[in-house]
Amino acid sequence: MKDKNDIHPEDKRNLIIFIVVAIGVWFLFDAYLLKPKLEELKQVQAEKVETEAMVPQLSPLEKQMAEVQTREQIMMKTRRIDMKNEKVFGTISTKGARIDDLSLQNYFETLNNKVHVSVLSPVGTDHPRYMETGWLSGDDTIKLPNKDTTWSTLGDDVDLTPNQDLTMYWDNGQGLRFEKTFKMDEAYALTVTQRVVNNGDKSVTLFPYALMTQHGLPKELYGRWIVHEGPIGYMDGELVELSYKKIRKKGGREIKTNKGWIGLTERYWFTGMIPEDEDESFKYRYIYSGTSKKGDQQSDRYQVDKTGDARSVEPGQSVEEVTHLYAGPKEVLVLQEYEKSLGAKHFDLIVDYGMWYFIAKPFFYVLYFIYKIVGNYGLAIVLFTILVRTAAFPLNNISYKSFAKLKKIGPRMKVLREEYGDNKEGMQKELMKLYEEEQVNPMSGCLPIILQIPIFFALYKVLLISIEMRHAPFFGWIKDLSAPDPTTVFNLFGVFDYSVPSFLQIGVWPCLMLFFMLLQRRLHPKPTDPVQQGIADAMPFMAAFILAKFASGLVIYWTFSNAFAVIQQYIIMRSMGIKVSLIHGRQDDELDEEGHTEGEIEDELEEELHAEQEAADKESKPIKPPKPKKKKKK
Repeated sequence: MKDKNDIHPEDKRNLIIFIVVAIGVWFLFDAYLLKPKLEELKQVQAEKVETEAMVPQLSPLEKQMAEVQTREQIMMKTRRIDMKNEKVFGTISTKGARIDDLSLQNYFETLNNKVHVSVLSPVGTDHPRYMETGWLSGDDTIKLPNKDTTWSTLGDDVDLTPNQDLTMYWDNGQGLRFEKTFKMDEAYALTVTQRVVNNGDKSVTLFPYALMTQHGLPKELYGRWIVHEGPIGYMDGELVELSYKKIRKKGGREIKTNKGWIGLTERYWFTGMIPEDEDESFKYRYIYSGTSKKGDQQSDRYQVDKTGDARSVEPGQSVEEVTHLYAGPKEVLVLQEYEKSLGAKHFDLIVDYGMWYFIAKPFFYVLYFIYKIVGNYGLAIVLFTILVRTAAFPLNNISYKSFAKLKKIGPRMKVLREEYGDNKEGMQKELMKLYEEEQVNPMSGCLPIILQIPIFFALYKVLLISIEMRHAPFFGWIKDLSAPDPTTVFNLFGVFDYSVPSFLQIGVWPCLMLFFMLLQRRLHPKPTDPVQQGIADAMPFMAAFILAKFASGLVIYWTFSNAFAVIQQYIIMRSMGIKVSLIHGRQDDELDEEGHTEGEIEDELEEELHAEQEAADKESKPIKPPKPKKKKKK
């Protein structure tokens, strides 16, 4: 009798076929898909392990909030090599071979010219920032130089100057000799050539790197969105900017390309790196590490770095890597020279002119050209104002003529509004007839003003970020055109000796600007709506209060611009037969060509309208037939 639990022969065959096919599919999947993927993953992980060491780890001493020391105290701890030219001065430490001490010869922190601006400072000072180069390896058995390595120099008393290079070396005891040669030009660039000589009996693979690290936020942080501050770079045709706040919240970025430059920028200063070889592929990174939400702790670190491709060094052979370092002011003309000499494409984009770049940069060139002639940036701004007003005269002429015509028909417009009251449709028709009769286009007065807004913002950018304006004096009390007017009306411009809150800092130049804005306001037609008129009357005071906090150079420009506008508009209105007065009462600047005041014009218009209405009433009144005469009684 057949057992019910026996498998049918066909089912056995199908089961065996399924098992064979499943095993075959598994082996095919493992051989052609899984193994290659695993090998690729292992290779990626191996490369990651090899290149992840590109950033030297901070030691526990650097991570903790150590006591801040002076620059002099730090300098005494290690042997340092002096470097100096006509633009910069500083030292290079033999410990770690870091470039961490560099100051500017011609720029000072304050107007008293006592403390030089430092763009690089060693770890342990108030605001550390340094540049470091070196080599990396995936082989942990190879000894590599780090920040604690003590380097030797070729010669005992060696200084780094434009006429004399500096070479440091270190032997790892395994047959590898590491060398660094520093070269200085006449301005703000250093060139670091690092070399590895293999005197051993086996080949090694190394990766060159260079980094720029900053602890905490910079000392002269401007801290406003109008100017980019933080990591910046131009790589593979793209300008990459990350603010300090953004990199703290969203992390860094990594870009691999064979062309570019990278660094850290402030309002006036820039420190960055440019590779020598454009044919080599580099990995550029923006990195942040720390726990501070505001980014004001020394333990916070902002870093930009670059890592080159693997270099195989055979026994008896050597390899080298060249990196250029720029550390100095953001002078446009100097940056353009380095763009050519170092091959740093679009290096002038370090100067953040923003969206009005195509207007702001030509403005800078014009200002700089005028400055070279007159020798004073304040005078250059005044002459530049004349050029701008002259160039914009065709537009201003249209605007002023439109305002003059509107002012001329202002009384008639007011009477029409009072006559029609709430009948908006009827009033609009009559206004259109009036505009057509007098050939007035209200929009023609607004369009030229709108077109001049980019000019204002572009010049604002130039005066705000151009280092040429920093600590540039004018006349009298204006010692820095990039800073607000230091006087204030609330202590009678210094007559009374007491300090005033910063938000009440309204100086002499903002008051002069307000005076000319009020004169210009008198030449414009008055809005008929009381609310609009109140807003228009308050606008000059609001503008003076806001612009008083801006750079004094911008306020000087706006003051002279308004003064020229008043003169131009006054001449145009007089040429059109409109009598105006900028001194007497407000009724005098509402005269028509016959010398009538606004009130007289309104009375005449009302009388004319009433007369026309009476005449129309008489014409429309029906004529009654004569009454029949009564017959006399005889």
